Amino acid sequence: MGISNSVVFPFYKKEMVNIRPPVALLGFTNNEYFDGDLYDRQKQNWEINGKWKLNKMYNTIICTRCAYFSKDPEDFIKRCRENLNSGGRLYVDWGIGDHWRFQNFKVGWVKDGEHEFAYGSDNLLWSGVWDDSILDHVECKKFQNEIQKKGYGRDLKKYIYDEIPHVIELSSINRYFRTEYSVLTLTNPLPLTMYVLIKGEKIEK
Repeated sequence: MGISNSVVFPFYKKEMVNIRPPVALLGFTNNEYFDGDLYDRQKQNWEINGKWKLNKMYNTIICTRCAYFSKDPEDFIKRCRENLNSGGRLYVDWGIGDHWRFQNFKVGWVKDGEHEFAYGSDNLLWSGVWDDSILDHVECKKFQNEIQKKGYGRDLKKYIYDEIPHVIELSSINRYFRTEYSVLTLTNPLPLTMYVLIKGEKIEK
């Protein structure tokens, strides 16, 4: 997934306009792109599918290129909210279509009996995010045009729900955060990928 970092992270840094310390970086092993406390399974201090709680409360949580490993994305979102101070910000993305490791291109993670993984066959990709309004975004239209060259039609929503085991809808995230989102599509020479970056402010209950 690092093959497109030089494009994706500058885009995200431009979109993340309200990063207030202290910052928790979920799924990060270094501070190359953002400054904050590192949490990752490789560091043995965080597991996205565990009953995790961070070491302290944060004003900002950033989780990029990682949330799609979550088997229960709504639980993941709730845990992010629980670890944020009042007014805290969450920046989290879900991507689809990054398949340079696999010959069989998929919009989602499971197709024709093959389940996508990263770094190891025990590290499967499980989830995605969706809202029908994404279809109107110019970057989504670009992705739709490109997947037709891979043998797909134009019903992107159907492919997402067919090929992604656990899809969280934006309306579910909106129960915990006031959200907006940005979309980025990468095309040749980079692997065909569409990223949706959710930018949320914690809702007090």
